[in-house]
Amino acid sequence: MRILHTADWHLGKIVNEFSLLDDQIAMLDQLIEIIKEEKIDALLMAGDLYDRGVPPKQAVLAFNDFLNRMMAEVKIPILMIAGNHDSNERLEFGNGLFKLNDVYIEGTFKPKTKMVDLGGVHVYLMPFADHIWVRQELDMEDQIKNLEEAIQVQVDQIVQGPDFDPHAFNILTMHGYVVNQSRDSIEESDSERPLSIGTTEYVDASIFDDFDYVALGHLHGPQQVKRESIRYSGSLLKYSKSEVNHHKQVVILDIDQDRDPVLKLETRDLIPDRDMRVLRGTFDDLIQGQSDDYIFFDLEDPAYIMDAMSRLRKKYPNAMGIDYVNLKGRQVDPARGQDVSDMRQLAIDDLFQQFFQNYRGQALTDQQLEIVQEVANLANQAIQEGDE
Repeated sequence: MRILHTADWHLGKIVNEFSLLDDQIAMLDQLIEIIKEEKIDALLMAGDLYDRGVPPKQAVLAFNDFLNRMMAEVKIPILMIAGNHDSNERLEFGNGLFKLNDVYIEGTFKPKTKMVDLGGVHVYLMPFADHIWVRQELDMEDQIKNLEEAIQVQVDQIVQGPDFDPHAFNILTMHGYVVNQSRDSIEESDSERPLSIGTTEYVDASIFDDFDYVALGHLHGPQQVKRESIRYSGSLLKYSKSEVNHHKQVVILDIDQDRDPVLKLETRDLIPDRDMRVLRGTFDDLIQGQSDDYIFFDLEDPAYIMDAMSRLRKKYPNAMGIDYVNLKGRQVDPARGQDVSDMRQLAIDDLFQQFFQNYRGQALTDQQLEIVQEVANLANQAIQEGDE
């Protein structure tokens, strides 16, 4: 049996005011092609289908189109859980009808973890749930004080239950921070939302020793934890500047219980239409190039460049941000990376123009500039009248 493990699609994601939905749809199309080429028998998705609990309608339509294509073209079981970005109840809408087409979506916590039998491969679906909700549902106020204890209780109920077969190939699908004793064992990125407030959110990998494979979601960088078969597939696309060096991929489990070893793991790279990159150099050097990729600029200039973003976007239409790397550590304005002493020499309308440029990544329109200049003139008049 061949199972494809993916996670963290974040459909509807917006990065620095750029919607990535078209890029995500292209990646879902690519995912279907990989499923066909690799003769995949089941798809396993480990949470964060959407980027927020109430996704935009375009994101829901994109997922609907994906499901329709999967049912029409490949007709394999689809198994999914909710992540911390998803709305648990909304994700389970229509679940009963979906099961008739071998689509299993577990959104809400249940006292008994859902198991799907794929011909001797047992897949347990553990959707993300806050530890407070888990302890209330299980009436275990004294035993559950954090996420790790909540996961431990759920795992114990699975492996100690009458339906658990240690001779089957057992897969657990869950969404969270799984570490090998400490957080130093994992690679995090800026686009991952904290799972818990005021308590630990890390789960030790030793909890999962009874499972042959653990399909993880939440961390966006592909990686293994403690052993090769406890694994994050990583996200569908790059979703922050901290992810530009990631190589996005899916994991393919080749399972044959008649051979030794039973499990062979493969990966397939995901190739986006537009990459996300960091370009470093001086403004004069960078303005000579051009690209449709999503670009973050690390400018090495010793001073702030007027209208840098609007000028760069003429060559790089998907420019996402600018960082003045050589201005760090000096007395600077945190919004622009400009010396405070230099700022005092600028007129109010120029200051606002720079402020708007850096926070919105675009220049003021002529109409907006006229309004700012009018307000600045009124402010100057008020100051002069006060001095008189």
